[in-house]
Amino acid sequence: MLKTYKIIEDLKSKYKSDIVFDTRLIKKNDIFIGLKTKNNDGSLYFNEAIKKKAALVIVNINNTHPKLLHVKDTHLFIKKFCKFILDSYKGKIIAVTGSVGKTTFKENIFHILKNNNISTYRSYKNFNNIQGLQFSIMNMNLKSKYSIFELGINNPKEMLKLVNTLQPHYCLVTGVENSHIGNFKNFRHLVDNKLKIFKSKRLISGLVNYNYEPHYINKKLNQKVDVINSENLKKFIISNKKIYKVNFIYNNRKYSIESSRGEFYINIAIISFLFIKKFIKTIKFKNFFYHESIIESRGKEVLTYIGSKKIKFYDHSYNASPYSLNKQILFFSKRNIKQKAYILGSMKELGDQSEFFHMQIIELAIKLNLRKIIFIGDEFYKFKKKFDKFIFYKNYMPAINYLNTEINNIKNIFVMGSRLNKLDKIIKQYVR
Repeated sequence: MLKTYKIIEDLKSKYKSDIVFDTRLIKKNDIFIGLKTKNNDGSLYFNEAIKKKAALVIVNINNTHPKLLHVKDTHLFIKKFCKFILDSYKGKIIAVTGSVGKTTFKENIFHILKNNNISTYRSYKNFNNIQGLQFSIMNMNLKSKYSIFELGINNPKEMLKLVNTLQPHYCLVTGVENSHIGNFKNFRHLVDNKLKIFKSKRLISGLVNYNYEPHYINKKLNQKVDVINSENLKKFIISNKKIYKVNFIYNNRKYSIESSRGEFYINIAIISFLFIKKFIKTIKFKNFFYHESIIESRGKEVLTYIGSKKIKFYDHSYNASPYSLNKQILFFSKRNIKQKAYILGSMKELGDQSEFFHMQIIELAIKLNLRKIIFIGDEFYKFKKKFDKFIFYKNYMPAINYLNTEINNIKNIFVMGSRLNKLDKIIKQYVR
């Protein structure tokens, strides 16, 4: 099997191949692995992978085709292959977790290192469960000096499974919010499970941004991990209408950071700075923070048409939490653009607090006097009778009809919600 792993790495190097689990994503010379799930078996699609000219097809079906590799259990193969890659890797592994901002922090740290000419690999999009982690590990660039992964958990014991797979050297907890309790017993139970990221056997150092109960958090951590409170940084922020600036001291040295994008991104910059300083002492500060290195989020602007009218979607359709949704609505409402509309999907995994946090978002819409707004998902739909001035749908499909009929009054459309609402399909409906 060791020979097989080396063949795969040679193919990746020779053809710049990606390893994929979905035949629809295969490009020429990619490597396909058929995953078996409860409802389907990816190995059954090996012929489609071959037709798309995959360089190698790894499945649980025995076939004589020269590009096909038969393994008894593809999940076990992936697990062992990931271990081979991580054992072969000579660089350092960085892991990022938290209730909000995992992808934003990961991307920001990646771009900071890249802008300092440090070869760095980062995990794919916001793939942060065990399967997404394995996917990103298998596609690693083994020549990079650092590799950054984000880790996400929805249940107890998940973090240990992720950490035991990755065994990171440097770990960052971006923050823990009580709006994400979901399947955890209480807030402290959630905190305890997030902190298991520091159980890595290879841990060199870590950082936690924690805004609650300092005595509790300090008892949970060892000397390798530092704790900061980003809320305490706010008193140092100076702002006017166009710029936010913060002065702070780190290791007896004064620093100043400014951004036109708000205090939320200044906090991201400071936490990223403190974290990177833990493992790169000599990084050049003059290249460290400039506006292009502060990545706003995985949201992107999509310019397209509805009928003959040009419109722009502000796409944040991949995830949402009470904190991130609140912040992004505020940011968008302040933007100096006309003919705005909002499509907001419900938030998942909020447990007993779900009703409270969805009500908060509706109340924010009232406070900001948002006029053209659609709420999508069961968690929002239960408030339909109480707030009849707004539009509520159980799923995304009626929103497409609404946009078609109201397009003369709409030009800029903000879309955000949990992935399960499939709001991305609204945007794909109009992309040409």
